[in-house]
Amino acid sequence: MDPLAQLQDIQLPEKIHNYPLAIGWWIIAVICIALLIFISFKIINYKKSRRLQQKAIAQIKSNNTLNTADCVAVLKWAALKYFPRKNVANLYGNNFHKFLLEALPNNHQEEFKNLSKDSLQTMYEKDLSDSDNISFQQASVFWLKHALPPKTNSVTNQTLMESKL
Repeated sequence: MDPLAQLQDIQLPEKIHNYPLAIGWWIIAVICIALLIFISFKIINYKKSRRLQQKAIAQIKSNNTLNTADCVAVLKWAALKYFPRKNVANLYGNNFHKFLLEALPNNHQEEFKNLSKDSLQTMYEKDLSDSDNISFQQASVFWLKHALPPKTNSVTNQTLMESKL
C-alpha cells in the first residue's frame, strides 16, 4: 500500500459571501461624513469672515507713513463690510470713536482708549506728530484684531433700537 496514494488535494475554504455591512457601521460612516462636512463649512466660513479683516490689517501695516485720516478711512471701510451701512457711513469724530469703542469687547475698550487717545478729534490739525500717527495705527490694528468680525450684534442692535426710538 502506497501512503501517497491516500493523500487528497488541499481543500480550500468556501468563499466568503459579500454580506452587507451591519447597520451600525453605516450609521457611523454617515455620522463621520456629516461631521467632516460640518467642520469644513465652519472652517470655510471662518476664513471668509476673517479675509476682509486681514486685508485691512495688511493695508495699515504695509505703510508706516499712514496718517490718522488714512487709518480712519481703512477702519470705516472695514466697519462697513461687517456692520450695516446706515449705522456706520455717517459717523465721524466722537460718534465714530464711540462706535469703535462699543464694537470692542469690554475688556479691550480701555486699551483702545489709551492707544487712540484723542486722535479722531485732532486728525485734521496741521502739525500732528509722527508718534500720534503711529499710536493711532497701533490702535487701528488693535481694533481690527479684536472687534472684527463682530462676536455679537450688540452694536448693531443698539443702533437699530436707537433709530427706532
